[in-house]
Amino acid sequence: MQSTSSFYCPPVRTTVKQRSSALVTQPFTGSIVRYMSNRIRDLHKVPWWQRAVFYQIYPRSFQDTNGDGIGDLPGIIRRLDYLNDGAQNAASLGVDALWISPFYPSPMTDFGYDIKDYTDVDAMFGSLQDFKTLLTEAHKRNIRVIIDLVLNHTSDQHPWFIEASSSRDSPRRDWYLWHPGRPPRFGWLLGQRRRPRKPNNWLAIFELKGAWWWHRQTREYYLGTFTRSQPEVNWRNLELREAMYDVMRFWLDLGVDGYRLDVVNWFIKDDQFRSNPWSMVMSPDLFQEHIYDRNRPETHDICRRMRTLTDEYAPDARRRPNDERILVGEVFSRNAGLAAEFHGYNNDELHMAFNFDFLYQPWSARAFHQSIMRWYDAIPAGAWPNFTLSNHDQPRHYGRYRKPLFTEARARVAAAMLLTLKGTPFLYYGEEIGMDNLPIRRSDLQDPFGKKTWPIRKFGRDPERTPMQWDSSPFAGFTEHGRRPWLPIPRNSVRRNVEVQREDPRSLLNFYRALIAARKKHAVLQIGEITFLIPGTRNILAYRRDVQHDDGSPSIAVFLNFGLRRVLDFQRYLHPSERERFAERNWTVLFGTHRDAGNAVGLPTLQACEVLLLVSEN
Repeated sequence: MQSTSSFYCPPVRTTVKQRSSALVTQPFTGSIVRYMSNRIRDLHKVPWWQRAVFYQIYPRSFQDTNGDGIGDLPGIIRRLDYLNDGAQNAASLGVDALWISPFYPSPMTDFGYDIKDYTDVDAMFGSLQDFKTLLTEAHKRNIRVIIDLVLNHTSDQHPWFIEASSSRDSPRRDWYLWHPGRPPRFGWLLGQRRRPRKPNNWLAIFELKGAWWWHRQTREYYLGTFTRSQPEVNWRNLELREAMYDVMRFWLDLGVDGYRLDVVNWFIKDDQFRSNPWSMVMSPDLFQEHIYDRNRPETHDICRRMRTLTDEYAPDARRRPNDERILVGEVFSRNAGLAAEFHGYNNDELHMAFNFDFLYQPWSARAFHQSIMRWYDAIPAGAWPNFTLSNHDQPRHYGRYRKPLFTEARARVAAAMLLTLKGTPFLYYGEEIGMDNLPIRRSDLQDPFGKKTWPIRKFGRDPERTPMQWDSSPFAGFTEHGRRPWLPIPRNSVRRNVEVQREDPRSLLNFYRALIAARKKHAVLQIGEITFLIPGTRNILAYRRDVQHDDGSPSIAVFLNFGLRRVLDFQRYLHPSERERFAERNWTVLFGTHRDAGNAVGLPTLQACEVLLLVSEN
């Protein structure tokens, strides 16, 4: 492959301390090594989700087909060949699995994360038959589909809550969390006319106030830790649990390949409703240590039951790993150790707990190296890592790492890191073409959270949710009927879109395609062990991917320069044994931004913002 980038990235200063000052290159000796000793010839025995590249679709923003300005399920069907045509065509991106954000019937106070019917499709997105067609067409192309499932709370318009709130004696009253409240201050003076105080200090993160909401009809508080319109269900109630398990069975029976479980660590609350201790941490903890409203130990029992239920749909998964249905969980915490616990000590809970740590890292090779090591060290033996750079709740990484003239070069370095590390990568729609965070005028704001927190969080989550940019037409090919899209289209969509980049061999889109193709062709990038060649300098991230006990498999070395300056003395950072290893083997360029594939090379001099993959046959 010819050089694909001429943009350079300047170095960025960081105050993150090095994990170790010693320049050693020993392979990991903890849990990461124990599950990385697969052989290439056993690739077919590796579960599909460990080899896959996932692609998140936010349905409202992917493709509109009916002219209402909102994306829909038929729009996803229309664009499946772009994602993967099933034949590994050069025009296809080549992803293996989709994560589709909520499409259930909803009043849309939180754009689908407030569900009023768990077993149907909202009319704005299509029909249940459309979803069945989507599954069929995706599976024809060897694309797996996992769907978002929000089980911590429902909409206040869900029939369960309507019934539960009708009377204190309702059979479903205990399906939600209710509390009479604490006695009002000076109640002995005011009698019963004063409303009781809220039960505790738990907070609603989207309301920036207490999470308990007074229900006038039944004169009790109900819990809603997101918004008033998203009441929390009571997972301690066994009937509620079975109802939720039936929801899971419904979609698994239709053929979905698994779930992305929303805020899985919030399911169980303290049964005594004790107040959280205060802390000095602001976001996302809102100055509280969440020991009573999140992260309760009983939650793990629920996760184990969900895993058992999911495994029932692939009883012979050890011999037929391609049949496995999976659970990927959002653990709402930046504590890697806490998130990793949801794999289960016997790997009997989530298949993967989402790793969001990259979303909070500065542009520094050292910071990313430390983030990677935190996750590798945290997960239990036998568990599987994952990485992502962007999602629907956080600003896109293309904008986070903006640097005038050098932004796209940084995007290439980030993509190469994501797609060559040991672990399952999750892409967010549009990142492959460099979609940015669009500043939204207050009059155009759609995100309810953004409206409530203006101007504290000035644009809410809308900037990272703008419509997919398909072509240079007025609405970027997102909608073709002249109706204004639900969010504005960036002006740069005329130049930055799929159609333009598809024809440019040096584009970011074709860079992603080539990386994904290399990952598929060279199984060592999927299942090989990882050894860091440098423990983490400010600008250089370097590691080697190998498969032990298999003399016929190649080794691939990855070199990423995060800085603007050329690195002339790269060798001095390497351990002597690694310098000898390179000297003893013949290395050729597999992929890079500054060199042609197939050229022989020794220990390289790295150009600014260079991506370089070298391959050596054993």
